[in-house]
Amino acid sequence: MKFLLNSLTFFPFTPKPLDSKPPFRPIKVSVQTPPPDFDFRNEIASDSRAAISRTFPELLDLADNGTLILLHKQSFGPVPSWRKEFVEPEAIWLVGTSHISPESASDVERVVRTVKPDNVAVELCRSRKVGFNFPSLTTPCR
Repeated sequence: MKFLLNSLTFFPFTPKPLDSKPPFRPIKVSVQTPPPDFDFRNEIASDSRAAISRTFPELLDLADNGTLILLHKQSFGPVPSWRKEFVEPEAIWLVGTSHISPESASDVERVVRTVKPDNVAVELCRSRKVGFNFPSLTTPCR
């Protein structure tokens, strides 16, 4: 973040911003955007592929076809001081899937068995959730 002389001015929240004077000095900041020719997909994909080839080369075919992306924590900077109790994962493995595709299910199983992650998160849209029969929360797992 850098300070600019001519930037958009933000005032702290007030109930009627146009009727009152700001209680604090306005802050002028700007978040620098990437250059116009920056290709986010290719940049992330090439870094991801390189990391996958170093850690689990047996998954390179999934990286090459765009199914698997690996993101490292250090790519996004440090955890803010006010969130020190929050522990972020060192790496996030994203697996692109197609709903009800046997190939996608196989890809996910392969990544989970190979990487052996501490946690797995699954996104499921509401329309697909209706088709599942979830056991009662009081039913013990087997």
